[in-house]
Amino acid sequence: MMNKRIVMLVSSMLALAASAQTGAEDNRLSDISLSPDTTEITTVDDIINVQQEVTSRNTNVRHFEDVWSRKGYFNIAYNSYKLKPDGDIPTGVAYNDGIVPKFKSDWGVSIQLGRSYRLHKKPIANLLQFNIDYTYIDLSVNHFKAGGDGKNLYDSSKMFEYTDDDETDTYYYLPWNLEKYEANYGMAVGPSVTVAPFNTIDNRWLHYFKLNLYYHIGYHISALYIVNDKKADVNQDTSSEGYDKLSDNMKISIGHGLMHGFGFNLSWKFIGLGYEYRMGNLEYTMLPTDTFSKKKQKFTSTSSRIYLQFRM
Repeated sequence: MMNKRIVMLVSSMLALAASAQTGAEDNRLSDISLSPDTTEITTVDDIINVQQEVTSRNTNVRHFEDVWSRKGYFNIAYNSYKLKPDGDIPTGVAYNDGIVPKFKSDWGVSIQLGRSYRLHKKPIANLLQFNIDYTYIDLSVNHFKAGGDGKNLYDSSKMFEYTDDDETDTYYYLPWNLEKYEANYGMAVGPSVTVAPFNTIDNRWLHYFKLNLYYHIGYHISALYIVNDKKADVNQDTSSEGYDKLSDNMKISIGHGLMHGFGFNLSWKFIGLGYEYRMGNLEYTMLPTDTFSKKKQKFTSTSSRIYLQFRM
């Protein structure tokens, strides 16, 4: 009987201890939060958003690289060209009081090829770009009509004296008043600034509109070809030496000098429209010199042109 009581007492104590341990474990488990910790977890949406942001940024970079990518230019222009004598140049005839008049072309055309070199790698705020332009081909051809009614524009019987290297000789007057063609070639360099005023708005097509302003300075060579016209000679004595010399020989004046000009153009993508004004002084030598002397004649040259531009 005593043994049964002891066994029952020990069993009760063990059951009580087990119950106390289970309650403690339940209390500890209740303190543990079972909600998920998302602070270190990257979701699929996050990955998609980052990828879209990267793609958008790359697309934007490529777009503005294309906006500013065209550095070369090719211009086709219509010219208005003027030549003004620097002082009085005698012609030996009564037309225009016996002096060379101002000449103005009735038509002229030109082409220009060049490239803009950036002074900084990226445009300022995608709005402003400073450059140095180099125009390596500037070729123009201009035409001048004959003066008056095309008659009595020169006199092959008239001559003048000119002293060169202490030797005095007689020479013919160059028939400046006849029809003329002028060909001009030069190169130029100078600063320019390009503005893209619409790059801050959302319309990407308007980003390609750019305004360019420039100042160029360069050196030019001019060839003035005078067209023969026997009927314009005051002297119609076909047997005279002067008549033959001035009616058949080729008459060319070669000039050269420093030119400078300024202009602007508005372009969209590869095409644009512009205006340029140019001026300078040219010193001409008349050929052949054994007929017209080595005396140099100075002219002031001015030209304005409207051009169609192709950006490359």
